[in-house]
Order: sequence, then C-alpha cells, then structure tokens
Amino acid sequence: MKRIAAALLAAACATAPAEPQRSVAGSTFAANSPYATDAYPGFDGLDDIKRPEKKDKSWFNWVDRETAAEQYALAQSLEAEGSYRKARRALDALVREWPAAPESPHAQLRMAKIYAQHDKDYDSAIEELEYLLDFYPSECPYLELVEYMYKLTNLMVKEKKTMFGFSFTSSRIVRQHYESVVRRAPRAPYVPEAMLKIAEIREQDNEHEEAVQVYGQLMMKFPKTPEADAAVYLQAKTRMWLCRRLSYNIPRCLDTSKYLKMMLRDHPRHDHADEMKEWLAELERHLEEDAYARARFYDTKQRTPHAAAAAWERFLAEYPLSPHADEIRARVEELKKGNSK
Repeated sequence: MKRIAAALLAAACATAPAEPQRSVAGSTFAANSPYATDAYPGFDGLDDIKRPEKKDKSWFNWVDRETAAEQYALAQSLEAEGSYRKARRALDALVREWPAAPESPHAQLRMAKIYAQHDKDYDSAIEELEYLLDFYPSECPYLELVEYMYKLTNLMVKEKKTMFGFSFTSSRIVRQHYESVVRRAPRAPYVPEAMLKIAEIREQDNEHEEAVQVYGQLMMKFPKTPEADAAVYLQAKTRMWLCRRLSYNIPRCLDTSKYLKMMLRDHPRHDHADEMKEWLAELERHLEEDAYARARFYDTKQRTPHAAAAAWERFLAEYPLSPHADEIRARVEELKKGNSK
C-alpha cells in the first residue's frame, strides 16, 4: 500500500503545473530574457532593488466604461483635453481591471509617457515602464523602451529638483535605474556610457570599492570603447585614493601597483600615462619603505642573527637598487659572522 501511495503521489507531482517564475525588475522579462544578465559586480543585488508587483483591482480607482476598448478611448479623450491626472487614473484602472486585454500594454505605456511628458515625473515614468517590460515584454518594443528608460534617467539627473540646495532625486534611485537599463540591454550601444555614470555615482556616494568593480566590468565587457579607455584612468585614480586612505593595507597597495604596471604596459600612450607613472612610483616607494621597516624589525635583540640576515636578503632581492643597499649588505655580512650588534 505504501508503494502504491508513493507512486500516486509521484504521478500527481509530475502532472501538477509548475510554479511560474516570477519576473524580477532589472533582470529578466517573462523569466526568459535573451538579453538580461545578473553578473555585474559593483551593482546592487537583485534583493536590494524595488520589484514591480502585479497590479490588482483597486477600490479607489475603478473603471468608468464597460470594456477595455471603451475605457482606453475615455483615457485618450481625457488626455486630449489636458486632464492628465484623470487620464492616468483611467489608464491605471484599465490595466487593473483587464490585465489581459490587448489595450493594457498600450495603456501602461501611455501612463509612462504622461508622467514623463506632462508631469516631468521621470521616476514614476520609469516605474511604469519597468512594469510594462516585466509583465508585457512580448507585447511592446522591448529594447526601444529600455533606451527610453535610459533617456529618462539622464533627464532625472539633468533636471533634478532641488529646494534650499537639497536634491529630491536620490542618487541611489538614479543609479539603480541605470543598473536596470544595463541589465535589461547589456549589449546596447549606450551601455558603456551608463556604466561610467554608475561608477561615478558610486564614487559620489563614497562607495569606492564598488566603483572599482564597475570600472573593471566596463573594461572587460567593452574593451575597445572610449568609455573603457576613460575607465583605465578612473579606476587607477580610485584605487590610489583607497591606497592613500588605507596605506597600511599592503596587499591592496601591491594589487594597485600590479594594476598600474599592467595598464602602462597595455596603454603606453594613454592620455594620463604620466600621472599613472607618478602614482606607480609613489606606491613603489611606499612598498619599499614598508619592506625595509619589516626587515629592520627582524634585526632586533629579540630575533636571531640568522632570521635577521634572511629578512635583509629578501629585501635586497626585491629592492636591489634601494639607497640602503650598501648598508644592508654590510649588515648581512656582520650577522653571518655572528656579530649581531
């Protein structure tokens, strides 16, 4: 009996409809996007961004006509006479009442355009576009609307509202809009520029580690673009800021030194090559001074002559041209003769 029950349960599970995958803002549409990807170090994780939720019927916003077509015609007439708020409400009610109607994606798009063109509320316009791209991806010009999102985000930055010197536009929201654009259309021609803007906002918000990651992703994904060339220098500049702030972090300094050497090797004629050479020289001096201090630490009364000599020899192998080289060689000879004074 137990075997029969188990078999029946397995058959029921096999025939049960699979749980539909939920669309996630900024990552997929219809759960099967041919464009989208989540592999973007330096971007916010998908759990940290706002996700459009499916619109339900509202007790406060109801339809005024019997069919979706009649409701859409009503919204068009309201927009034509300049009643934009009423038009938006009529369009929103249509989408909530008849989500599967052919008029619904058109109504969703008109809502976004009314917000953008008449209210200059670009954030709300982008939210409505996100909803359209998530829930009606096959019924709209997907990539065209992603580019429209990018243009609206640029307008948010250009025309940001302020009062008494304080901005109403959150830099985090703007950055997340750019990140959503990149995730939705990762090979679009405007993506390198968008990634530069994301990194710039990260730096403005003192998130330098994340900015370095975004610059690196830009250089890797779009190596032949002017934006990648700019990222070579901007990443070096951000890395140096971190090294100077955290000079005790020797692994970070070593990594930045390697980065600068590699960039100067691969981009010898870069517009900022001379400045990067100066940064490399600064790092090399710092690393040499740190190595000298560590080797000198071994040459104390608490350490054996053998350990001290080995430490100095490691230093000489790494920095043979050090100004302390002659003095250190003499000290090594002293230590090897057993004179540890």
